[in-house]
Amino acid sequence: MSTPALEAELREFFERFDTSGADAFHEQFLSLDPAKATVVTRDQLRAVLPRRAQMFSSVGATGTRLRDLHARSLDDHHTLVETYWDVELADEDAEPLTLHATYLLRRADEGWRVVVYLNHQDIGSVLANRTAASSA
Repeated sequence: MSTPALEAELREFFERFDTSGADAFHEQFLSLDPAKATVVTRDQLRAVLPRRAQMFSSVGATGTRLRDLHARSLDDHHTLVETYWDVELADEDAEPLTLHATYLLRRADEGWRVVVYLNHQDIGSVLANRTAASSA
């Protein structure tokens, strides 16, 4: 079960997500999408973040905004959080792009850390489809 205080705390965590980058993740975490499951280190994530930013900017994305989250506390240390993100686009007339991800978070002394990151879509394909649609 989730409380309003926990949801507010988690919303704050995710609102800082873009600026905290890899620091929001546990030293090792499981990254999943429809095609693969991979154990990733924080250093590996740091290395791919610039390429990910380039992928998003290639479709005119200027940032992401947390639209909605649903949390379920699993125990004193772990919370499952389903999120929906709106990709902010430079072209305000463009069709909105929404991403759906679920996170398993672990509370540690230094705060929340992502231990499982599940993208419900293949982000590369979503962005490639966006590029193909806008050039058609």
